[in-house]
Amino acid sequence: MPERRFDASGFRSARAVKGLTQAQVAAALGVKDPSVVSRYESGDASPPPEKLARLAALVGERVDDLFPRSGLPTLADLRCDAGMTQKDTAAVTQTGSPSPVRAAEGGRRRLAPHYVAPLAEAYGVSVEELLAAEERSFGEDVAAAPQHPQARQPVGPYSIAKRITTLLEGTAEQDRPTDAELAARGNAQAGRAVLSGPLVTSLRLGRSTHADPEVLEALAAALDVPAMFFETGDAEVTAVVTSLRAARIGLTAMAARGAESDSQNAELMRWAAYMFGGGLQGGDASPPQASS
Repeated sequence: MPERRFDASGFRSARAVKGLTQAQVAAALGVKDPSVVSRYESGDASPPPEKLARLAALVGERVDDLFPRSGLPTLADLRCDAGMTQKDTAAVTQTGSPSPVRAAEGGRRRLAPHYVAPLAEAYGVSVEELLAAEERSFGEDVAAAPQHPQARQPVGPYSIAKRITTLLEGTAEQDRPTDAELAARGNAQAGRAVLSGPLVTSLRLGRSTHADPEVLEALAAALDVPAMFFETGDAEVTAVVTSLRAARIGLTAMAARGAESDSQNAELMRWAAYMFGGGLQGGDASPPQASS
């Protein structure tokens, strides 16, 4: 399999230029220990292949530029570029098991025809590209297929379920809301009953893969992100929103622990409010002024 090559020094440089800390990158990846990112950058460890496209998006680079791959992709490559694990594909195939994809990636059993279109959509490629990648998984030397007319770099979170999970993983476990609490928050913001606990559960687990715009808007409000987080397919927008939310959570936690003075504590709270309040959701877009 022509896996992408992780460029540790290239990523470290791109992260520094972007102004992101290792802790922010870790939070955006749903990794609790920032030292994991440090090990990636030192070359002591390599990220899972399904994380590479998202790492590139976080620092504003194309994955093909930052982490190039030699050769044409197999099925496993397409899945990893979409930011998905084999386990994630069970929600796409609606089998409750990753077995169909695992068998096809291993060159043991081809995908059933009714799995092809949903997987192509989830991976952000054309059906022709997916089928060509499947042939390569079985050892066939197949040329590049025509790209999807709206082809994109599908960086996780790739679905409603994955997006919800990513945001919840970026929240401390003791502060993680239940599905019923998320529904109550969203309804409070919407001013009417749009969400229910069972609906949020269904979306979070991937049992429901589509939702009306008003449902997504209420869900976004409940999770404290802009509605565009669930609407856009743009990988960079997704990465930026996730990173800003992680930073806001960090600032809020610091303020809650108490700064050295009341003025510092108040300033932290103002920045936390700015980073996901007015700055992204339509209020005062001006950052707080530095204390004199």
